[in-house]
Amino acid sequence: AAFGNLDPTPDQLRAEAAAASIGHTAGAYAGLTFALLAGEAPGPDAQPAAETAETAAGKASSATDPAAAGTVASSDTGWLSQVEVRALASAYFKPEDVNHAIRVAWCESRFDPESVDLRDGGVGLFHHLPKYWDERTANAGFPGAHPTDPEASTAAAAWEVYKGGGWDVFTCRG
Repeated sequence: AAFGNLDPTPDQLRAEAAAASIGHTAGAYAGLTFALLAGEAPGPDAQPAAETAETAAGKASSATDPAAAGTVASSDTGWLSQVEVRALASAYFKPEDVNHAIRVAWCESRFDPESVDLRDGGVGLFHHLPKYWDERTANAGFPGAHPTDPEASTAAAAWEVYKGGGWDVFTCRG
């Protein structure tokens, strides 16, 4: 009794999972707020929101340190925030497909570019299978990119959706 119930009920497990999910979401919003507060206040030459998203995607892909890219994710975990994934998806997917792409990336990797599916070997943000990676990245303009490169994974996913097999190539359909 001093150490709690060693055999939790399904309701207790669901409550714990919900609390963890809420904590992750709250942390992401807190990080976004911090990132916005830490940035410079917009001046008279402020860019429109669409250009800002593209700029964020460019910074995220060019920086080697996730913290330097303005990430709200921990540099220890490597996870991307929804804001970062949205910026990447907005750069490569049609506007009407951005939300779908975000849902697929979340389902496939939980926004962890270094995740690996132990069942089929899919790697990266969109869990591309290794046997298709080289072809997809070459077609998407990222030849030789590493499977954990979030921008290459996003570009390859968009190429596959629009010029390859469509959304059905992903385990998660969004």
